[in-house]
Amino acid sequence: MKSFNHLYETAKSEKTRRESVHKVCLGRNKMRGLERYSKDEEETSKLALDWIENYHNATHHPIIISEGVKHKKRKIIVPTFQELTVQHCCVTALMPMFRKGMYEHTYASIPNRGAHKAKRFIEKWVREDAKNCMYILKMDIRHFFDSIPHDKLKAMLAKYIHDKKMLDLICEIVDVTDKGLPLGFYTSQWLANWYLQGLDHYIKEELQAVHYVRYMDDMVVFGSNKKKLHKTREAIEKYLRERLGLKLKDNWQVFRFDYIKNGKHYGRDLDFMGFRFFRNRTVLRRSIMLKATRKAKRIRKKGRATIYDVRQMLSYLGWIDCTDTYQMYKDRIRPYVDVSRYKRRISEYDKRQAG
Repeated sequence: MKSFNHLYETAKSEKTRRESVHKVCLGRNKMRGLERYSKDEEETSKLALDWIENYHNATHHPIIISEGVKHKKRKIIVPTFQELTVQHCCVTALMPMFRKGMYEHTYASIPNRGAHKAKRFIEKWVREDAKNCMYILKMDIRHFFDSIPHDKLKAMLAKYIHDKKMLDLICEIVDVTDKGLPLGFYTSQWLANWYLQGLDHYIKEELQAVHYVRYMDDMVVFGSNKKKLHKTREAIEKYLRERLGLKLKDNWQVFRFDYIKNGKHYGRDLDFMGFRFFRNRTVLRRSIMLKATRKAKRIRKKGRATIYDVRQMLSYLGWIDCTDTYQMYKDRIRPYVDVSRYKRRISEYDKRQAG
């Protein structure tokens, strides 16, 4: 087991502070202090040294947001500018630890990975290895971020981090909540992914899953045998309970994946990461299609799209472009938006901002 030292010095180094302040200033987060400190990044990076050495969590009042078409309620904590800067410094220092042993097919909140990259691998598996993709085990963890026990996470961190100052700092950040990791903190997404790293290796190496993909706490295991997948689920449930103090949601599923016989589709498609995967095509989840079409109509009704509207619409078009939903785009979006003009606006806006 590799241990990591001298992390605190890396976190508070001038290079790390400069990069972290720049990243936070580039972000669109509406945290406290952004306007005050983003005017002079050079001076702010000097102040960041004191923020690290005398770090204390600010007093927070969680915000409840409604997410998606179904308006799912989520509780988030918005960090201050100082807190977010320190979090970026910590993640930079801890990156070697986070990256070492990271499973190749985990995709959420990791640079140069994401839903679109995961999509390409899933399509390759289901189209080129039908035998090992006959059945699917789909599951996720109940209240994942809110349920991560601090004692187990801190014990795991202490095994790898042999730098007391860094260990104390990251534990202080974790303790902003009594239990779990707060949505909204930059450290949370990295710690959450890292916390499940052992589970990833257990599924691949001990349970010998041929194809397995994880998107934060959403997991999909492909297999050729339904009974084996049920046993896999039982083993995963036990691992989560005994080693990580977590629990699977009761809505786990094992089902026959879509297949084509005599020109007709049988089985079920896989609904995952906003996509619906079939044996021979991939389409958007209906909720995302609805959001995209409603956005297009609202923009037309307003008459003049804001930069935020344009960025959001182009983001939806990025999803549409990589799926087999061109007809939907043709019928429901193209009549309302001018994609070429939107791209030009974004390009011109970004040039002005850079200048």
